[in-house]
Amino acid sequence: MTESNLPALRPATTLSINFPPKNEHITDSEADKTRKLVKDNGEYTNEGKAYINKKALPHLLGTDTPGVNRIYNDLENDEKIELGDKKLVSIPAVHKIMSERIQEPRDTLQKERIRDAEACLTALRDAPELDKYREAEESRNRNEQSLLKGKKIAAENITACQLTGEPLASNAHAHHIERRADKPRMSRDLDNVIVINPEAHEEVHRNRAESPQELQDLCKTKEWNNPVKNDSSKAKDSDKEE
Repeated sequence: MTESNLPALRPATTLSINFPPKNEHITDSEADKTRKLVKDNGEYTNEGKAYINKKALPHLLGTDTPGVNRIYNDLENDEKIELGDKKLVSIPAVHKIMSERIQEPRDTLQKERIRDAEACLTALRDAPELDKYREAEESRNRNEQSLLKGKKIAAENITACQLTGEPLASNAHAHHIERRADKPRMSRDLDNVIVINPEAHEEVHRNRAESPQELQDLCKTKEWNNPVKNDSSKAKDSDKEE
């Protein structure tokens, strides 16, 4: 994410994090360090998304700074936030990395440390305050769906079906490029919505064009306009950390 579209971030020290009991296979000092790192380096948004500062990852992942840099550089842009010198990684992204490392032939104690850290990050993710934010976001998503078509038409002065180019029908539909069921956080994002005539909408679903790539393929076959923008979240950073 670029600084122009960064969400507001808040420190995890303001949350009620219910950390799990310490892992019996690791020392108290290791467990205490993990909990302190998660508490002091965790951050969250008012949408309920949780992150951890990159500087905490060497301990949490059982690796060194060069190892973390390689991991960080391989992340998709929507899995991390950069704000000046501050670099944050989403909790789901870290969980995925932890799961992979636990399944590798590593030292037993190292895997137990990662398991303990994994449980602590889960506690951050599941903080009750964050669940409240997520519930509020879901409510906004549900209540504003009927307004999306009008907002999109007004924002872009749309007069034609965004797929076929035919004059826009009075009963045109708002279609989500990324399905609401798959990416609910994008359900109110007007860049993820196109306004299309009912016949075109039926054709999209008849052909199961349920993903951006499938929709692009259908548009190519039907010689329709391609409404799918390049997904910058899939592009890796050009400046890699060493």
